[in-house]
Amino acid sequence: MFQINKLKIVIIVSVIIVGFLFFIYFFFFSFHSVKSFGPFKLGDQAPVVSENVPEYAFLYTLKYKFYIYAMEKNMGYCALNDCGMSGTFVDCMGGWLSADGIRGDAGATDYGLKEEDVENGKSSMIIIADENKKIVGIYLNRTIQNIPYILKNHHNLSDKFDFCYDTQMPERW
Repeated sequence: MFQINKLKIVIIVSVIIVGFLFFIYFFFFSFHSVKSFGPFKLGDQAPVVSENVPEYAFLYTLKYKFYIYAMEKNMGYCALNDCGMSGTFVDCMGGWLSADGIRGDAGATDYGLKEEDVENGKSSMIIIADENKKIVGIYLNRTIQNIPYILKNHHNLSDKFDFCYDTQMPERW
């Protein structure tokens, strides 16, 4: 009798621990899009910043398979390969990446973020859009370093994901 109660307690505690670990992983370590944030909702037109940066104007006339826009701390404007490994990865897949930081021009508020939160590193955002520039993913508190992992949720945007991931990403990223 005592052994059966002990076994029930062990099973119940085990189920609670596994459930707690699943909850922690699901909400804190995986990359999930929100349905809306600030001025953006899934399915809306993506933010267009091309007109603001004349040095990249020639690139904006090209057609891409998908578009990624990022806003984060300590980031000057960059596009494609200028954005480091994530930019190289996105370029390999046939996508467009542009990232920006805070320049005192209220750029963060265009994304629904607070300037001071971005400056302090408390908030950032990644927006993923399809080839028609319709938003398919909004990722809060993620940076361009997270883009390869975020794109695992969007295999349908490019048929080159596996090839680019294997060839462009270092083994320890």
